[in-house]
Amino acid sequence: MALSLSYYATNLFRSSYGKDRPDFFIWYPKGTTSAEKKLLHKLDFFILSYGCLAFFTKWLDQSNINNAYVSGMREDLSMFGTELNLATTCFQVGQILGPIPANLLLTWIPPRMLLPGLEFLWGILTIGTYAVTNVNQLYPLRFFIGFLEGSCFVGVQYVLGSWYKRSEIGKRTAIFAVAAYVATLVSGFLQSALLATMNGRNGIAAWRWVFIIDGIITLAVALYGYIVFPDTPYTTNAFYLSQDERKRCVERLAEDGRTEMNSFTWDLFSRTLRTWQVYVLTILWMFWNTTVGKVANLVFSLFLKNDPTRTWSVYDVNNIPTAINGWNIVMLLLLLTYVDATGCRMNAVAFNCAILIFGTVCLVIWEIPLGLKVVSFMFAGMDGPLSPIYYSWANILTSGDAQVRALTLAIMNSCGAVSALIMGQWAYPVTDAPKFSKGYRASLSLVIGMCVWVVVVRVLEMRALHKKENDVADEESNGSASGVEVVTEPKV
Repeated sequence: MALSLSYYATNLFRSSYGKDRPDFFIWYPKGTTSAEKKLLHKLDFFILSYGCLAFFTKWLDQSNINNAYVSGMREDLSMFGTELNLATTCFQVGQILGPIPANLLLTWIPPRMLLPGLEFLWGILTIGTYAVTNVNQLYPLRFFIGFLEGSCFVGVQYVLGSWYKRSEIGKRTAIFAVAAYVATLVSGFLQSALLATMNGRNGIAAWRWVFIIDGIITLAVALYGYIVFPDTPYTTNAFYLSQDERKRCVERLAEDGRTEMNSFTWDLFSRTLRTWQVYVLTILWMFWNTTVGKVANLVFSLFLKNDPTRTWSVYDVNNIPTAINGWNIVMLLLLLTYVDATGCRMNAVAFNCAILIFGTVCLVIWEIPLGLKVVSFMFAGMDGPLSPIYYSWANILTSGDAQVRALTLAIMNSCGAVSALIMGQWAYPVTDAPKFSKGYRASLSLVIGMCVWVVVVRVLEMRALHKKENDVADEESNGSASGVEVVTEPKV
């Protein structure tokens, strides 16, 4: 039976848990047993510790090139035109091409081996970046680092979706996403510390030391991941999980209605392309990659470096924009705790989008007091909570077929990287600093478009849930009529 417009309007902002919505909770729903808490403690520590550290090193490198650019790289490598944009393009092209093969390999090669192995390789290349003498050497290095790093975000997202229930995954994905903001925050302070203590040490400029230290950290994290990362519940041999705990991990997914098929067949691509999820989720993620948040730290730094009204020190240029990261961390954890506890995902999205629109409108106006301009950079850059909201949502909407889920997550990320690449090249060239009028106007239009599109995703989700409920009801009716008992999965 077709759903009415009033049904959509009434249920758009309601909890996705329906009648089974739990009482508000911070970490564990009421009634969680001590054995379950112990199991989750183990999973949280080992999965999140490696996932966060890996994502931290990825974003530390991704952020450090911007800090290096404003701290000596521009002058040393004669990058006075759009060379930084071109280096970023090379990196992003690698990130576009890397996720899909990496995530497909994850369903064949144990994540414990694949993800740390790729991280080890990009750590070697990161260390090698210190030795570049011109931008032509920088470009291929950035491409291959981006290609290898493309595995990190989607790979860990796939593993998170393999272990956690829908009432658990939001906060865990949020903590994983926090690592990117911590890395960007640390990057500025790291560059400042190296300028003060290491500049010229052994004849090496401070911006070069950043890549050496970053690479060493990356190699250590890769080794840690090889030791502790648990693969998936169906294949894990993690030393810290007992046989009963491994069995319980599989049972938990069944209780959540998320038992998955994980056998590769050559119709994988056609199976994926026949789903509505791959299209609407990919478009949603592409919208997210066009916000000011994708370039917030860079454009804020370039505003300070090119501010016509006053001169900011290099330490100010590196450190003041980190306020964006702290703001994102706080709001990310608060909003995702709210989403997991209530299931009211659309409320959190609406709140976040309102803040994005306000901040971006102020940047479009531009001629505003300095204090409001700083707030505007923070608000326009507050896209952080939407990342774990959208990806945890994608893990839930694509559950049931591990291969399709892996491919959908990878396609989302690759197409999103294309959007970010186009926006960076067309809307935010460094030569437009400090105003970036074209970029702010484009981002404002696309944020408004995202507000419309997220409603489309929610409407399709409601249709799918309604159809599933009708199918279950029909099965129960047919089973009762034939005298056969029908056992259905519990609703969440």
